Amino acid sequence: MAVDKIQVSGDSRIEYKNANLNGRTYSYLLSQPSSGQFKATVFLIHGFPDISMGWRYQIPMLVNMGLRVVAPDCLGYGRTVQPPPQHPKPSSQDQDAPDDFTPYSHKSCAADIKALATHLGERTIILGGHDWGAAFAYRIAMWYPDLVSHLFTVCVPYARPMKESISLESLVQNAAPHFAYQIQFKNGELEKVIKSKDEIRQFLLALYGGRTEAGEVGFDAHKGVLVDKIGGLKPSKLLSEEELEYYTNEFARSGVHGPLNWYRTREVNHKEELEILDRQIQIPTLFIQALRDQALPPHLGKSMAKHIPNLTLKQINTSHWALWEKPEEVNDIISGWLKEKAFAGRNGKL
Repeated sequence: MAVDKIQVSGDSRIEYKNANLNGRTYSYLLSQPSSGQFKATVFLIHGFPDISMGWRYQIPMLVNMGLRVVAPDCLGYGRTVQPPPQHPKPSSQDQDAPDDFTPYSHKSCAADIKALATHLGERTIILGGHDWGAAFAYRIAMWYPDLVSHLFTVCVPYARPMKESISLESLVQNAAPHFAYQIQFKNGELEKVIKSKDEIRQFLLALYGGRTEAGEVGFDAHKGVLVDKIGGLKPSKLLSEEELEYYTNEFARSGVHGPLNWYRTREVNHKEELEILDRQIQIPTLFIQALRDQALPPHLGKSMAKHIPNLTLKQINTSHWALWEKPEEVNDIISGWLKEKAFAGRNGKL
């Protein structure tokens, strides 16, 4: 039986909402039980290149559990925009001046999520994250430990804050060659070639597993997006044509520069996280590990239990897009864990 999912157009179960948070306009999907009554509120944080609709298979399941679901577009994605800098247009010699990536740091964006929870009248939330959204969710739980009661993440394991700074280039060269794609993502080259709507569509297909007629992939974790394949990638089985068109239009609103800024915050994140070196995630945490994620091999999660004492680890035989590839299995894991950890013995209330 097909797993229920939110439709990208005309689905009455969701509302598109906006909120001004710390000077930035955030867009988010809101879905809740038809009765208007809910046990708790779940925030779902998407990854790259994704948007709030990435949780389309999970939203109905969570609402059916009696939960209110909030799925924001993260800063720079879809309908969430950062206001332009409040200074005059740069002169010709300043045209190549780098952006200020500070608003995209985990600390800054965590403050936005905290503000959104407050805007919705919530003092505590259940938090879920996939991909970058998982890495970000761990940090939200650390920056605001009183905000998050339960945490579940998909694909990206926890990495603790470090006292010493390690550059991405050094990390790739000495320990993690599968992160080499992040060098391409942060160096600005992709923005130069991914501009038009058709190019954005092909860029998304490269990351979503699209292949050429000859079966060639459009992405390699050890290289990045294979730009020479852009233009020849066929649709991915992970999305319908309507969903792909929706994603393309949403990314075309502002282009790929904003989403790629998340890959440029390594240094600022490190400096800010010196404040929270000794913090530990104590809340119940579920990590769903995808065994065929080429960018995140299984060994990366082996030390998580040392740093998250209340950890539940589940593995699933999927690629990086586990939420879409095996939604029924993912949903069963999340719902079972929530029933056990969040609602057991509490008369259905958090």
